Amino acid sequence: MLGTSQSNIFVDYGPMQMTIQAVFAGNQSNKQVQDAGRYAKELLTEVARQKEIAKRAQQDLPSSVFGSEVLQRMINAVRQSTDKTLTPMAAVAGTIADMTADYLADLRAIKVIVNNGGDIAIRLQEGQTARVGIAVSRNETVMPTVLITKESGIEGIATSGLGGRSLTKGIASAAVVAAKSAALADACATSIGNAVFTEHPHIRLALAEDLDPNTDIRGHYVVKEVGLLPPEIIQKALNNGRTQMVRLLADQVIFRAAVFIEDWSTLIPDNWLMSDEQLLYK
Repeated sequence: MLGTSQSNIFVDYGPMQMTIQAVFAGNQSNKQVQDAGRYAKELLTEVARQKEIAKRAQQDLPSSVFGSEVLQRMINAVRQSTDKTLTPMAAVAGTIADMTADYLADLRAIKVIVNNGGDIAIRLQEGQTARVGIAVSRNETVMPTVLITKESGIEGIATSGLGGRSLTKGIASAAVVAAKSAALADACATSIGNAVFTEHPHIRLALAEDLDPNTDIRGHYVVKEVGLLPPEIIQKALNNGRTQMVRLLADQVIFRAAVFIEDWSTLIPDNWLMSDEQLLYK
């Protein structure tokens, strides 16, 4: 009976910091995972070649866009999110994670976890499970973890929020989404995170290009800094995020969602990130 082998690598390439883990039957996993790392770099290079299209809001894109597979997947993900203000770049990390995970699954890996800076693609064969930790707050000392099964249909988890590597229009410390792909989870987490907002003098905004000259959302105001907020303002922002969560869940675009503002939270289902023994699918 053949055993299994596992290989892990870390890919640090420009703005991409990616961890790739794969399990294969037998002992031939190292080369495949190294090849997957090179493939991820090629995908990011391809996105850079098409950045002028990738930085256009989906509402400004023509109905048919001719481009590479990675660009097409990015566009499809933001369109499924139904947020017309998002650019394809809102799904870039999740899309590259997906395509890297698919690359290894096509090589018959029995378990793959690709973590592209918090946007995570999971591919599982029958009988395999994956436990994923979720960073929900800078004050959190212990990450909640979730156990994913193949039967759940969940192949992507993404997190967006204030203090992350991308700009946000909301005040969520984390907007977490589980979906059928990392690309879709990425786009929807961005959309939900943007919705976690309400006006208050202690929430300071700035034009996106003033914080990042290379931003894909020039002309949009984003959250620069958040001071001490009264509970009613925090709750109002959470409720605005929950409204977006409910809509995406009702339309079956996503499977699970949660929003955190430090120690405050709203989750659907209510307990899916509260225990490391809680399954995403029952």
